[in-house]
Amino acid sequence: MPDERKQHITEALGGNLIPPMTHEERKERERVFNMIQGVATRYNSLVNLETDEERRADLIAQRAHYDEEFRRQNSMSAAERQEVLRTYPEILAQLRAQLGE
Repeated sequence: MPDERKQHITEALGGNLIPPMTHEERKERERVFNMIQGVATRYNSLVNLETDEERRADLIAQRAHYDEEFRRQNSMSAAERQEVLRTYPEILAQLRAQLGE
């Protein structure tokens, strides 16, 4: 029992101790959140504006992809987050141009 008193409550309950995020990691995750949300929002706007059914279906499929990315953003690896930060600014710029922003 003396060893049990030295355990962190999470370990004593059978879980894994996860260290808190660093300030840099929190900032990175916030940027990823904002990038994915921005892209998904622009796709949603394009879907709402599109009148051609074929093009609209394509946009809906693309929006679904980014919605899924948004749902899983908290479980992304560091490499996946870096990929988002590297590629999404260009995607976002293209979408903004299409919307005339």
